[in-house]
Order: sequence, then C-alpha cells, then structure tokens
Amino acid sequence: MQKTYTVEREGFQISGELYLPDDSKGRYPIVIMAHGFGGDREGTRPYAEILVKEGIGCYIFDFCGGGLSSKSDGKMTDMSVITESEDIEAVVESIRKEPFADRKNIFLMGVSQGGVASTIAAGDAPDEIKGMVLLYPAYVLFDDARRKYPSDDLIEDSSTVFGLPVGRRYYEDAFSLNIYDYMVRFTGNVLILHGNIDEVVPLSYSIEARKKFPAAKIVQITDAGHGFYGKEVVKAGKEMVSFIEENMQLS
Repeated sequence: MQKTYTVEREGFQISGELYLPDDSKGRYPIVIMAHGFGGDREGTRPYAEILVKEGIGCYIFDFCGGGLSSKSDGKMTDMSVITESEDIEAVVESIRKEPFADRKNIFLMGVSQGGVASTIAAGDAPDEIKGMVLLYPAYVLFDDARRKYPSDDLIEDSSTVFGLPVGRRYYEDAFSLNIYDYMVRFTGNVLILHGNIDEVVPLSYSIEARKKFPAAKIVQITDAGHGFYGKEVVKAGKEMVSFIEENMQLS
C-alpha cells in the first residue's frame, strides 16, 4: 500500500509518501528515508519498493528546501544539515504516533547529505531510533566547507554547491557542529554502505565514522562511486533488509 503522508514542522509542510505492506497485520517497522543534497524522494523510492515487499514499512519524503524539485515547503537557500535533521525529527515524532507504526522499530536511512542529517537526528533522539543505514554519508561536507571558507567571517550570503544555490545558513550550520559528537551519542547499530571508488565522499570518511559510532559496520559496494545504480541498488537493498530484520526488537 502506498499513500501520501504530510508532516508539519514549524509551519512548513513536508511532502512524502508511505509504503506499507498489504497484509494489514497492524504495526510495522518503519524506515524513514532521507535523500541526498539537491535531490528529492525519487532517490530513495527504489529502496522503499524493495523493503516493503519484505514486510517493512517505509516513508520517503522531500526535505524542506532540499532540492529544486522538492514538493515540500522552503527554499534551498534556507536549507542546511540542521534544518534537514529537524525535518527528520519531525517525521519521526509524527510517525511514532501512528497506529501502523511499531514505535520500538523506527529506523533511519540516509543517502549522502541525508546520511549526515540522519546522524544528527539520531544523536539528538537516540532512544527513539532502533538502528540506522547510511549510504555513502557525506561527512566530507564539513571539510569541504572549511576548504571553501577558511574562517566563518568569510562566508558569503549566497553561493553554490555542485551548481545549486545555498545560503549563508548552509555554511554557518556546518561550522557550528562537530558531527562526531552526534555519532558517539547514538548507541544503536549502524550499517554504512559505501562504494569503494567514491570520489565525491572518499571511503575514508566512513571508515573514520565506523570508529566513532559505538556499534557500526561498513559494507563496501564493489566498483560503485557516489551513487548506486542497477545491481548496486539491489545489493544495497538486500543489505538493508538483512540489517533491519537482524535488529528488529520483537514485541
């Protein structure tokens, strides 16, 4: 079953879709899927289609200002990893209250920058998240920000990332936090899926993250770059299903 599902955060409407198994058994584990920088929920839809066939519910959505094609409110020039983490936290809070959700089994899945936002959200509310799957999480963005602006007083009101517009807040928020602080707070299991030839986010960032998370493992996707396609999506999807099934808390 697939249906639209909208969440509100501080007056902003977050547009998304629910994927629920068709067997009408009641409550399901739910994976909240966060897309990458400048994208939209279409980037996570293939994974939702894989997981729902295995009896796992999913929520795919567009970040507020997350991309030029986002169906949610907000502008890209007001977006940052913190606003995106706030979107995720609002989604978690809303879905946890729903009768279809097994609140003991809420998982996060984040793609690239969505993986960074998921890490922040999980660190902010570790008791509400059972586990987390991160696809080539873009922890490099903090170093990228400091390479672009060696000090925060050099940050411009507007600039671009990969040709897309961002505002001052994008960099100010990146400067304001230490992502490793959020990693150590989340004690649930973490699965990191990363291509071994990723040139946008080097694998070394995920290797370092594995050391910081209390319980994380990495599965390398052979010959994959920054983004999974075709057989890589199928393999990543199978890894997600196994991880979620292994980590579900039985009632």
